[in-house]
Amino acid sequence: MIKQLASFLGHENASALTADDLLRWKSSLVEAGLRSKTVRDAKLAPVRAILQWGVQNLLLADNVAEKVTIDVRAKQGEKKRSFTDEEGRIILRAALSERDPVRRWVPWIGAYSGARVSEICQLRREDVVEIEGVWCLKVMPEAGSVKTSGSERIIPLHPALVASGFLEFALKRPAGPIFSGLTPDKFGKRGGNGTKVIGRFVRQLGIVDPRISPSHSWRHRIKTLGRRHGLAQDILEAITGHGSRSVADAYGEFPVEALYRELTKIPSLQV
Repeated sequence: MIKQLASFLGHENASALTADDLLRWKSSLVEAGLRSKTVRDAKLAPVRAILQWGVQNLLLADNVAEKVTIDVRAKQGEKKRSFTDEEGRIILRAALSERDPVRRWVPWIGAYSGARVSEICQLRREDVVEIEGVWCLKVMPEAGSVKTSGSERIIPLHPALVASGFLEFALKRPAGPIFSGLTPDKFGKRGGNGTKVIGRFVRQLGIVDPRISPSHSWRHRIKTLGRRHGLAQDILEAITGHGSRSVADAYGEFPVEALYRELTKIPSLQV
């Protein structure tokens, strides 16, 4: 994030940073399609914290990020939504005929795991593991950055994903990134370019509703289906990598058999 800001500004001198610089950077992030909440929490907040440390340690005169904010309230009609069953079928059916591994497998993994596109794109062969007789995906920082500490997790493979042939595909891959043909972006992450690939793929299928996020609406769908089919809330949060809602939720572990039991309550789409 700091490197991204420095790249935008063309220098790394915190003393030369101004509020106007941050406002221009904020505008560029919004124009690039980042959600307001992401800009606030993942971009502006860390910069503000670092500059505050500089002030407290007498390295900076003031914190120019203190008053740089962004409205995160969704406008009417702009709130992101889940893929419908029909939209899901269209995407998964189209993916079946794709030879490009990204377009073939990223939608299917997203549909049955709710994982972020960035997490999927950085998966390695060694992250596909059998635990207590259940094949799973490991979302680990060793593969690439994860959004929060709660994002590090185990996700069982849904039967629909196994039946589609993902396990055979993954186990034949050499050690290292499963989607090795996906070029990392300037920050060294495959997720950035993967998001662009998936975005174009979904939009070309005629799914153009602006409330749909090609890279995020599977996560919305998993949460929607979790509520519809009565998945245990704490386990649903553990599967999707959302933080626990209470101190009590943070106690104990999530056995793979429990994760698998709840995940399989989500029905397969008939494609």
